[in-house]
Amino acid sequence: MNYPVIEFPWLGNGMMIALIATIHVIVSHGIAIGVTALMVSLEYRGLKTKNEQLIGVARRLSKWVLIITTTVGAMTGVGIWFVTSVIQPDSIGSLLRIFFWAWFAEWIVFITEVVLLIIYYYTWDTWKGEKRKIHNRIGMVLGVFGWLTAMIITGILSAKLTPGKWTETLSFWNAFLNPTYVPSLAFRTFIAVLLAVSLISLPLRIMIKDAKLRKEVFKVFSVWNAITIPGILISGIWYLLSIPDEAADLIIWATGMPEDLFTILHIVGLALFLIFAFWMAVKPEKVPVILTFAIFITSMAFIGEFEGIRESVRKPYVIYNYMYANGVAAQDLDKFKEEGYLAHSAASPIKEVTADNQLEAGRELYKGQCITCHTVDGWRTKRAFADRLDGWDEEGLAGYIATLHETRPFMPPFAGTDEEREALAAYLIKVSNEGIDTDLTQASAEADNK
Repeated sequence: MNYPVIEFPWLGNGMMIALIATIHVIVSHGIAIGVTALMVSLEYRGLKTKNEQLIGVARRLSKWVLIITTTVGAMTGVGIWFVTSVIQPDSIGSLLRIFFWAWFAEWIVFITEVVLLIIYYYTWDTWKGEKRKIHNRIGMVLGVFGWLTAMIITGILSAKLTPGKWTETLSFWNAFLNPTYVPSLAFRTFIAVLLAVSLISLPLRIMIKDAKLRKEVFKVFSVWNAITIPGILISGIWYLLSIPDEAADLIIWATGMPEDLFTILHIVGLALFLIFAFWMAVKPEKVPVILTFAIFITSMAFIGEFEGIRESVRKPYVIYNYMYANGVAAQDLDKFKEEGYLAHSAASPIKEVTADNQLEAGRELYKGQCITCHTVDGWRTKRAFADRLDGWDEEGLAGYIATLHETRPFMPPFAGTDEEREALAAYLIKVSNEGIDTDLTQASAEADNK
């Protein structure tokens, strides 16, 4: 714990990151990449068939792409930076050291994407006749730059799960071009377009009253469905075969569902998408509203699940084989066990455990090694100590903490001395069974301010 930490007691720190990240992925993938591809395709088809109504649909979509990506997309992008910096500062600091130039390049690409989007939106009437193709080509370039942002970010995200030879060489290219980079990028690319079809089919199905125009729009979408659904299945299997076995074993656990329910829901979800794609290809003008609504809900659930699984299967690490989920570097584990975690914690005012400060020291250990994933109380009962530790005593918990990484492999090992382990157990038992002690909280806050 080299930085002060912040806690979201009821919601949980991990859930705060997940909420912002999921919204951002929906916008950055579904809107900036996916809807842009559909929008430019509709314009292309409209120009080719001289269908002004089809071009008009593309034009209306461009307004919402501009509004959503430059507001919700930009704010959630900044939000991810802010929340990860205060919740997982050690992790984000390590990633910045590894990927500084990649993130810098992504920022340049994003600025270019925004400029192209503004040009695209405000130049619909600039070119006439054959020159209208210039506008469509600008849209194509816009789509490429939207995809390039994902291409760069995917290298960073996938390296957290499979850093490959980077842990030995510390080479940027070994980290960026890691074992899951290409399958992950392919999977995200196909997901982006299918997500876009799922997102905008519902409002377009409701708003477009002209059956002939609706048929033309959904015919374009059906072509993308024919490409993306097989692409998702192939790249998804490729991705699963590329991740560590330990990570693959945590997929169902990460959803919190029984295996049978997990299997049934995903079979039903896949069947819905296949029915949707088939119906759109055969009778595009008569796609049922209820089906587009079901696909909308299913796609939202899938994206939320995918982002949650992607984060959870790295456990017990946040950067695989390099840094544990609580920010403790794997190479420091033995040192902390021998010399103490608190002694090396720059943000902790307490450096060693004594009889007088045991609970305060336990609180510092909780802040440094637990709150990334756990809360004292909260809506996620599986991660709330008030529920998890009901009926436990200090001695039993202290013994369990010593071996928790063996009994529960997704948990990081405790990084600290026996005295620190006992202090953490004492603090967790107190706040879990008796509620948070306001005097202790006040004393800890006063110590933080010194």
